[in-house]
Amino acid sequence: MKMNKINLNELSWCDANSNVIMMETVLSRVNNRRDHVEIHVGCDSHFVKNTCKFAIVIAMYERGKGGTYFFARAKRDRSLFTNMKIRLLKEVELAVTLAELLSSLDTTNRNDISVHLDINPNKKFKSNAVFTSATSWVKSLGYQCVVKPDSWASSWLADAYAK
Repeated sequence: MKMNKINLNELSWCDANSNVIMMETVLSRVNNRRDHVEIHVGCDSHFVKNTCKFAIVIAMYERGKGGTYFFARAKRDRSLFTNMKIRLLKEVELAVTLAELLSSLDTTNRNDISVHLDINPNKKFKSNAVFTSATSWVKSLGYQCVVKPDSWASSWLADAYAK
């Protein structure tokens, strides 16, 4: 069974108030604030009935002033994710793809983007099965990699929109 690719540009993006905005607007807002904010991306997913629902987020945080975020959702057939490793690596793929899109902006440097993964470094947890491959993937591309318990963009923000 072939997995459908999720094209970030074709998703319906929303701001923190759930107003629908164009991806070009999201990229413009990130690019205009890049010198003043930390940029964080993350993804999470949940099974909802017969689908796997993904939420992808871009969060911008300015120390002392707060922040804002943008999110999009995608649904895929649950049967495409026969095990947890496949689903978690799809989350990583989406977060990395978003980071790549942001770093393609002329003024955004890869090491200025933190990629948050909903993966636990503790071997007691099932998500640890992809810890090494997932973190290596992110770091090999030059991004900062953040994992649980510090990966708030994926395990808190994206999590809220994936349900």
